[in-house]
Amino acid sequence: MSLFLRIDNNIVAIVVSIIFLKNITNSLDKKETKNRIFVAIFMINTIQLIDETLTCIINRQPYTWLIPISAMLHIFLYILGPIVTYMWYVFANLWINKNTNYKWKNNIIFLLPIAINTLLAILSPFFKLEFYINNFNVYQRGFLFFVPPVISYFYLFCGFIIIYVNRNKLSRIEFLPLFLFGVFPSIASLVQIMFYGPLLMWSSIAFSLIILYLYIQQQMIHIDHLTGAWTREKFYNYLNYRIKQKKPKNFSIAFIDLNDFKKINDTFGHNEGDHALINVVHIIKDILKKEDFITRYGGDEFVLFLNVDSEGEIKEIINKIYDYLDKYNKNSRLEYELNLSCGYKLYDFNKHMTADEYISYVDKLMYRDKKIRKLNGKVSI
Repeated sequence: MSLFLRIDNNIVAIVVSIIFLKNITNSLDKKETKNRIFVAIFMINTIQLIDETLTCIINRQPYTWLIPISAMLHIFLYILGPIVTYMWYVFANLWINKNTNYKWKNNIIFLLPIAINTLLAILSPFFKLEFYINNFNVYQRGFLFFVPPVISYFYLFCGFIIIYVNRNKLSRIEFLPLFLFGVFPSIASLVQIMFYGPLLMWSSIAFSLIILYLYIQQQMIHIDHLTGAWTREKFYNYLNYRIKQKKPKNFSIAFIDLNDFKKINDTFGHNEGDHALINVVHIIKDILKKEDFITRYGGDEFVLFLNVDSEGEIKEIINKIYDYLDKYNKNSRLEYELNLSCGYKLYDFNKHMTADEYISYVDKLMYRDKKIRKLNGKVSI
């Protein structure tokens, strides 16, 4: 296989990666941990592409002074491989948990394979462990060549597991790109391991990252920055679409308001208020079906879109939310409780209500429930 045919995928991926990397670093909010992790993955992968391309160019060149350079490049190549997949696992964690800070100190054992691989890679040029460069400046696989791929697949597998287990927290449009992100590089790396020659792994990761970034950009428009709920605009557009469908399907919206939210903010601070909103969304997402969703409509006001056929079904969902909140409050060590007011109504296609009229009607039902709760503290549904 000619040199150019081996590295052409990498060259294209490098050029595209550099262009996208510049755009990514300027557009993503660096305050978010998951965005910093994503940028780091993209940067490391671009370095790996350049590194791998250079190793191919200098391999077999008849100059002994290139041997230590080749060894150094391969050390970095072998060290950074598992780090990329580990960081993807962290990114998946952060995405699912809506940017809750990843506790690195609690996952030191999980980093142990990376530490072992780093040591093996550094020692490899001297002891022919994972790889070595012979006297003719030819790269050779060592008897522990399988270690970095096994570690990488371990982290990918952990990522797949956490995404699948938490699939109920993700919408369909979230689940697919996250899950497939690891699939294509896994297949490409397997081909590269089995058939020595073609360079597929890092270029496939680069293009998977680009697809994921385009998805993130789309999500930034339609997803609430703090809670991960849908935005008001996206909800409104979807509600209009469902009302105007030629073959109507029954649905309902439910307005939900976090009671005493101002007191939480004033007493415990705005950060704690943010956590309260995030926790409410997490609890509700665990209950909703995949085809249902929650929207952040205002500061502490949310709207549920429920694909149901009767008000009995709605009541069942709302009661389940209250039950989950009761359990959460009993098990929580917080100095405050999460309590909600709610109003809901199955959409009646015979009344031909507009989206605005329907929203206004259900919103009033929620405020009626809120007043009743203030009077007697009882659930009115």
